[in-house]
Amino acid sequence: MAGANREKGNHIITSKIEHPAVLETCQALEKEGFVVTYLSVDENGLINLSELEEAITDKTILITIMFANNEIGVIEPIREIGKIAKERGIPFHTDAVQACGSVRIDVEDMGIDLLTLSAHKIYGPKGVGAMYVRKGIKLEKVITGGHQERNKRAGTENVPRNSRIRKGNRACI
Repeated sequence: MAGANREKGNHIITSKIEHPAVLETCQALEKEGFVVTYLSVDENGLINLSELEEAITDKTILITIMFANNEIGVIEPIREIGKIAKERGIPFHTDAVQACGSVRIDVEDMGIDLLTLSAHKIYGPKGVGAMYVRKGIKLEKVITGGHQERNKRAGTENVPRNSRIRKGNRACI
């Protein structure tokens, strides 16, 4: 998302207590010239919404705040963050891996533009995840060489192979 929107700016806002999946990605983006603001949290692990608003610049292209923290269980004020992001025209991503299946998530009501989750947290297979992307959000290709995943990732989907596959009326092994 950052690379696809670089012409709009190079500033990303996140928190200091994000999962390494977000923190390490932000650190890698900093090496590519992006500027990342890491918001502090209070004694309960909550970001300060005023600090979030103050961190926004005309170059801010993404706000990414974890829905529920995997270490302390705090649930961030997602609806309020989404409202701030929408008012400023900034895409809002939330890592909802820990929240999915535990709390109600309404991307419309909460102003979420991008949402990621992992199947293994809801009794699915490890290594499988999903990403909700609001229509109109611009993403860049992450793996080239094909047109799978709506032209965002090349390669055959990782679908577990069945030991028994139906072909016509015969079963093939």
